[in-house]
Amino acid sequence: MSQSEPHGKPTDPYRVFFPLGVLMGIAGVSIWPLYYWGVIDWYNGRSHAFVQTDCFLYSFIVGFLWTAVPKFTGTEAPRRAIQYVVAGLIVAQAVAFELRSFPAGHVLFIVSHGIVIAVLARRFVRRRNPPPETFVLVGLGLLSGMAAAIVNAGIAVEWISPNLDVMGMRLMTEGMVLLLVLGVGGFLGPRLLGFAQLPNFQNIGTVTERPKPSLAMAWRRPFFAAMGISILASIVLEYAGNLPSLAWIRAALITLLVFLSIRPWRIPATRTTLAWCVWSAHWFLVAGSWVNVAMPKYRVDLLHITFMGAFTMLVLAVGTRVVLSHGGHPLSEERRSWVLRIGLATGFVAMLTRLAAGFLPSLYFSHLAWAAVLWIGGMLLWGIFLLRRIKSGNIPH
Repeated sequence: MSQSEPHGKPTDPYRVFFPLGVLMGIAGVSIWPLYYWGVIDWYNGRSHAFVQTDCFLYSFIVGFLWTAVPKFTGTEAPRRAIQYVVAGLIVAQAVAFELRSFPAGHVLFIVSHGIVIAVLARRFVRRRNPPPETFVLVGLGLLSGMAAAIVNAGIAVEWISPNLDVMGMRLMTEGMVLLLVLGVGGFLGPRLLGFAQLPNFQNIGTVTERPKPSLAMAWRRPFFAAMGISILASIVLEYAGNLPSLAWIRAALITLLVFLSIRPWRIPATRTTLAWCVWSAHWFLVAGSWVNVAMPKYRVDLLHITFMGAFTMLVLAVGTRVVLSHGGHPLSEERRSWVLRIGLATGFVAMLTRLAAGFLPSLYFSHLAWAAVLWIGGMLLWGIFLLRRIKSGNIPH
């Protein structure tokens, strides 16, 4: 398949959820400059946290999985009507969280997440080709997200002890989002770095495209499953069982998974802006895992190495590849993408500004405000690029 040959359709879910994700991200961080410059006289860190995970990151998760999983399994993408239903639920979640109606926001997430899981489960049952081995982490991540949502909703309506509040939030971020990143990154990472080839989506599910079983590789799926379960167990036991030392074990497991799948000590074989973005994001993921457990006093602040350094960079990189490849655009745009470079630069400076806030209490809110402005600027510019490529895609109608 040539670089400009399309394998996308006008109804691909990323076309709805990626632009929605940009809007949700801007909505989630706007609270800090609005508060700092006196436009609003209140702020709520929980609203910010849940909008960023349950709405911003989740929009990109749904857009990617609902686009990619049908390709991997040789099944059809979900209908546009169900896409609009879930997109509407995500918007409703954001409104509920911003208005500090947390019970409503969590219940809406449970409904939308249940739909997402049901759609993916149906594609898995009807698969003509098995998903990548690392996608067992994706399945565990989705289950973690549902468990987290149930815990968070139970706390919001006072059915579950607030002592489990941090566990519920971490099952969403260090559970669902992290396992999704490790699962998707474990497959896509080596391919975006130029060390492996993507499958031919036009032939997937055929006899010639099905991978031959290999005894030497039979260990991979149960190994990844065991690693994912261990990461989730460490979160539950650390926060529910008051065993903070398990954070060190979790950092070691994350590092092992990244090193086995990405081998980040190797310089990318594909010397593109996008490849360097993927490579850097995985180093941020490893670094963030160790730094935040080494300095527990600043853990909330240092977790932003993972959130802004790893997760946001991967959103930009994977989102760019999906839009270009599924829209029939030449992948040469990845080589020196100035919009991607600006997004990476503003995101990196925003991350440093946000980290500094935790160490400078007297300048805390000014740092949050300027970090948000930088992050919004880069995300908005990338979002405009995203919309233009989605609208001008060379796809069959």
